[in-house]
Amino acid sequence: MENEGGKQKEQGKQIVEEEDLKGKILLLEEKIKECEKRAENYLTQLKYLQADFENYRKMFEAEVSRRVMSAKEGLILALIPIKEDLERAIQAAGEDSPLLKGVKMVAENFKAVLAKEGLEEIEALGAKFDPNLHEALSYVSKEDSEDGVITAVIRKGYKLGGKVIRASLVEVNKRRTEAQDYGNIE
Repeated sequence: MENEGGKQKEQGKQIVEEEDLKGKILLLEEKIKECEKRAENYLTQLKYLQADFENYRKMFEAEVSRRVMSAKEGLILALIPIKEDLERAIQAAGEDSPLLKGVKMVAENFKAVLAKEGLEEIEALGAKFDPNLHEALSYVSKEDSEDGVITAVIRKGYKLGGKVIRASLVEVNKRRTEAQDYGNIE
């Protein structure tokens, strides 16, 4: 009987130990779930932080690009009159001297550098007037030209990277109607 009593005590101890272990396991499972939730929250926060950083990086790069383009635009706007002066000097020169050849070479190199930086002339002569590209300085009435067509370029216009940085000053054909010729007499 003592044997049976000892076995029962041992079984009782085992049951208590098993319940104690089950309790500890439940506590550990709760702690694991809590840690998993915290890890999931940290991961979510990290993803948001990465997205915010990526958006900031893109915004910063766009701002740097905008500022570089603005500085480039200012410099090119300052260089355009020099380019035009060289072109006028070449047109005004009468003879084909070595000096004129040198000035032509400088003008071509200067023009090539500006083109490489994205500067392009706005084609205006003979084109239809576009207020986004041209600025009408005067109107003429020529029967041999269509209405709204540019008949003369007073000052060249330029684009830089597709953006108009200086509109062309132009003369536009505007045909007179019979009503205008006769002072609107009905």
